[in-house]
Amino acid sequence: MQMQWVYQLRDRPDAEDVELVAEEGGRPRQTLARQREGSAGLVDGYILQRIDAQLHTAVYSWVLSSARGPVSDYLLEFLTEDCPQQSPW
Repeated sequence: MQMQWVYQLRDRPDAEDVELVAEEGGRPRQTLARQREGSAGLVDGYILQRIDAQLHTAVYSWVLSSARGPVSDYLLEFLTEDCPQQSPW
């Protein structure tokens, strides 16, 4: 049986923390980015802070809200620092 993960998205200014149930299985990703509805391309970016394997909960912290390009660049830079031995291809 596949276990679902709960993603806690925290620390976004002027917004309450959010809990989402992950639709896909497997280990939580290091980063999450999502486009805000009706925001003309603004994206929220989140970085994985910790995982509770027993409770199947992944806690993410908000890093930036901007146009898609700057957020993607920031998240890619963060991933490069976090996983320097892995090839992007």
